[in-house]
Amino acid sequence: MIWSDETSVVLNHRRGGYRVWRKADELFTKSVIRERWKGYSEFMFWGCFSYDRKGPCHIWRPETAQEKRLAAEQIAELNEALEPVMREEWELTTGMKRMGLRAKPGRSPQWRWTKETGKLTRDGGSGIDWWRYQTQILVPKLLPFAKECQKERPGTLVQEDKAPSHSHYAQRLVYERESVEKLLWCGNSPDLNAIEPCWPWLKRRTTKKGAPKNRAEASRA
Repeated sequence: MIWSDETSVVLNHRRGGYRVWRKADELFTKSVIRERWKGYSEFMFWGCFSYDRKGPCHIWRPETAQEKRLAAEQIAELNEALEPVMREEWELTTGMKRMGLRAKPGRSPQWRWTKETGKLTRDGGSGIDWWRYQTQILVPKLLPFAKECQKERPGTLVQEDKAPSHSHYAQRLVYERESVEKLLWCGNSPDLNAIEPCWPWLKRRTTKKGAPKNRAEASRA
């Protein structure tokens, strides 16, 4: 099994407890209290591991305007090749549903190339969508690691939760193309991902000498 997940890294935040000596009248002295502020910036960190191997990791950074334009061009090319396939599948499915219903009133269904019929689109938000996950993690990092593990353990499965970037139908096509099996992960399930206990350990380890003050320092840690 390959376990994978993301976690947020908060700058100027130190994990773990603080132990200090203070007098009764020092309850609100700044040097003996832990200050908190919700406005600290953060970034997402992705990682994975198997039974005896630590897999690749990735630090997410904001997407640039040039990357967005390039993504739009590549998705347009994919849609141009994908539309005939999806239309043929839609016509077959629709025809089967309407067998024996020719006398049914109303207009017959017309093909429309939209998100509902399989057109690849991006939501336009600033988060991590299916395209960024596929091009920056799934294809260049996670699947090559899975193939390396398969050499010693042919039955290796890849675990991902049901985040929208993971469960998009385009990711299933990539898994099928690369001949890698994915673990079935039901929705609203208890979070039994083995990587979850690693995040607190990782954050305590990287902040034990003090919280990182900027992104570069946190990335090095």
